[in-house]
Amino acid sequence: MPTFHGVQQYFRNLSMLSRNAKLYLVATVLQGLGFGIWGVIFNLYLKIGEVGFQADFIAYMFTVGAIATGFVALPAGLVCERIGSKKALLIGLTANLANIVQIVILQPPLLLFASLVSGLIGTVGWVASAPFMTENSKLEERTYLFSFSWAAMIIMGVVGSYLGGAMPDSINAFLGLSIGENGSAFGYRTTLGISTILTLVAIIPILLIREKKTQHKQRLSDLLILRNIRSGRTILKFIIPVGLIGFGAGFIVPLFNLFFSLKFSATNEQIGIMFALSNVTLGLGTFAAPILSKKLGKIRSIVLCEYFSMPFIMLTTLAPNLSLAASAFITRNALMNMAGPISSALQMELVTETERATTSGLLVMADNIPRAVTASFSGQMMTGSDFYTPFLFTAATYFVASTLFYLFFRKAETKAIRTFLNDS
Repeated sequence: MPTFHGVQQYFRNLSMLSRNAKLYLVATVLQGLGFGIWGVIFNLYLKIGEVGFQADFIAYMFTVGAIATGFVALPAGLVCERIGSKKALLIGLTANLANIVQIVILQPPLLLFASLVSGLIGTVGWVASAPFMTENSKLEERTYLFSFSWAAMIIMGVVGSYLGGAMPDSINAFLGLSIGENGSAFGYRTTLGISTILTLVAIIPILLIREKKTQHKQRLSDLLILRNIRSGRTILKFIIPVGLIGFGAGFIVPLFNLFFSLKFSATNEQIGIMFALSNVTLGLGTFAAPILSKKLGKIRSIVLCEYFSMPFIMLTTLAPNLSLAASAFITRNALMNMAGPISSALQMELVTETERATTSGLLVMADNIPRAVTASFSGQMMTGSDFYTPFLFTAATYFVASTLFYLFFRKAETKAIRTFLNDS
């Protein structure tokens, strides 16, 4: 845990960030709140009696969105290289308009189509985020900016998770409508509508960003065939472990709320609290990430956090009661993801400046395509009350991915510094 002096140092670094970086953080706060509400309640909304979808269809929806994200990620990176990060971020935020369709039109084909559109458009902004932060930060503050961004998203996700768990029943009770697992859909729809508005408001600070002009844009024809890629070997070394982690994560991560609901009969409020506590611990861990990176180095920090998370994956599904499962879930989430900002910064540092968005797109593709495939299998398993196999597959693939990552990059710390000194 960072000391009080460390917290002061964090805020000093925050005040030194560029205007563009601060505006980006404001947008991140709004998105984090909106995503937190949506993430905890949307699957549960689809499951309530009035709506009535099963876990396998909900998993198919995720699969469609993730496949769209995966296949469009590389083209999105190429588009970002050409149009710039600001325009790409704005395009990505418009994907939240698809949420309106998912809230009010409950026909399966339209729900799947909305997931497809959201995945296609939203990926453009997702891919632009890491290159944007790299462009708008100095080497010595980069890890702090990545950590600030993750922490802002996470902390507001805490608030959103709590609100998302409590708002549907509160709204329904206030209006005299039925509450609980089979309560009125009105409270759920209103909650999801508020979530969508918050994410759309994030467009405003992005519009205020003053984008830097770049002189190094490649021709689109060269980008499309990946001509003149100078960091190809490094990118491939990132893609392999990222793809394996995506493969493993797809079995459990998109369906955690359904897992707790189906296996332990957890209520919406309980799930909201679990997600909120999970994000609190992850937020604290994310704040500590730069300090951990300074003490152990980026590579060791990433790998150790991932290794320590693995026993808690299995404990989540083997736990005999909700309390122990929730504790394992919270711990796993913090350990597995707290080094995420370090990993993202490292990825941008080890490739050349003109290839950051392309690299980001390739990594999003590598993560999402296998994640989409395994999510559909997991949905069928959970519908059949098999809650063990998905977690076993996840733990095994995480172990292989983390080991390969260490073998690939254990000597890369010095290269990262040298690359950016040359680019400067």
